[in-house]
Amino acid sequence: MKKRLSMLILFGITFCYGQKMEKVTVDYLDTNDIYVNDEDSQSLHYYKMVPKTDIIGALVILPSGGESTEDLLKQITLHELAVKKGILVIIPSINWGTDSREAEFSFLDKIFDEVVRKYKVSKENFILGGLSSGGIISLTYAENAIKNPNKLFLTPKGIFALDAPLDQARFYKYCEREIKRNFSEAGASEAKWIKNNWDTLYGGSPDQFPEKYIDASIFSYGAKDGGNAKYLKNMPIRMYTDLDVNWLINERHRDLYDWNGIDIVGMINQLKIMGNNNASVIISQGKGVRLNGSKNPHSWSIMDTEDCLNWILNLLKR
Repeated sequence: MKKRLSMLILFGITFCYGQKMEKVTVDYLDTNDIYVNDEDSQSLHYYKMVPKTDIIGALVILPSGGESTEDLLKQITLHELAVKKGILVIIPSINWGTDSREAEFSFLDKIFDEVVRKYKVSKENFILGGLSSGGIISLTYAENAIKNPNKLFLTPKGIFALDAPLDQARFYKYCEREIKRNFSEAGASEAKWIKNNWDTLYGGSPDQFPEKYIDASIFSYGAKDGGNAKYLKNMPIRMYTDLDVNWLINERHRDLYDWNGIDIVGMINQLKIMGNNNASVIISQGKGVRLNGSKNPHSWSIMDTEDCLNWILNLLKR
């Protein structure tokens, strides 16, 4: 499939700490729906903020599933603080995607290539991160970059991720429980979609095809070296999750077996066992608030911005 990339700065949308944020439209047809909730548009874009000082690295922040880049920017301040410290910020229009992740990686690599050539940012100083599916894409990119170093444009310096589900076998079991509970309409509908998709993609459940689920997961509990997590044994990782038991029980009729943190703690522990001393998990309690003001632990608000920025700065100073 032919893909053309022609990047034009359309306009600056805002000013943060004196730094202009610009929207870059990409001539790259979105035939794989890696960006949704934009009506019938097949246009892709990214926002960027370029420091006025010397650039020490690049920070790539990915939206969660279905979240627009504009809504993401309303919920965080990490980009504002990072650019002030000399970090170039990129926010790509990826909020959905493919099972293989090839389309997402191809789009990211086009952006990375443009940024490296134009601003002379070192390929060795890219930090990737995101909420939920944004975290999944970031971690999967890192694993694939290490597994197949010649196929992707760069290997990230580090990854941060918020409340990302990591183990597809565990998540499949959650989907079964969510469908059976049928308490939250949104939750049950999502669970049905995911379960049906994986049944079709892998041929059935993880009990029937365990190796397929291990191959597709970022981390697999009980598998040797955590499955694909072994590729992250030297990668700096910072994970965030929120344990809000009252919300789980009262708002969704869920319990700790349904909590994404169970995967996150498991993977960080496995990475530490393998010698990764820069792998950590930050567990907050009751910090999750959505853009509309509703309580939900699956939110950007669970991230301590100063903590994340300091972690990023420490990596870039190495």
